[in-house]
Amino acid sequence: MRRRSWIAIIIGGAVVAAAIGVLAGWRLSQHVAALPHASCGGAGTHSLDGSTHALSADPGALACFTAAARNCRAASIEITEMGTDTGTSFVFRIDPGGTTCQVTELSQDYSANFGGSAGPVITTSCRLAAVTGQGVRLGCGGQDVLIPSAVSAR
Repeated sequence: MRRRSWIAIIIGGAVVAAAIGVLAGWRLSQHVAALPHASCGGAGTHSLDGSTHALSADPGALACFTAAARNCRAASIEITEMGTDTGTSFVFRIDPGGTTCQVTELSQDYSANFGGSAGPVITTSCRLAAVTGQGVRLGCGGQDVLIPSAVSAR
């Protein structure tokens, strides 16, 4: 009888330890990677598309990214597409080298609801279409994107 009690205690302890391990693993898997720091700073908008209007920007951020794209120099900018309680943060990164200027879009959805949360970081290759007085035109994942060269009054 004593032996069965010890076996039950050992099995019970193993079950509890396994449950703790599963819960700890689940909690660690909930940690989401963050977007990288943007070397030029950031800007905010309500809609990131082919006719983006920057509503706000860190001093020099838009000019920094435009100049880097024009000269194909390493640089990055964070653009936050803001909704009411949710949105998407983007980092556009210029990587010089090769025969063309490489641009990568990293994006992460976020929510301010229920204490806040962030989704996974998604990476998309972009094509640098043009650098004009309006800003930097990119083709990312089949969509046209404009990173404006200045904050607009709109």
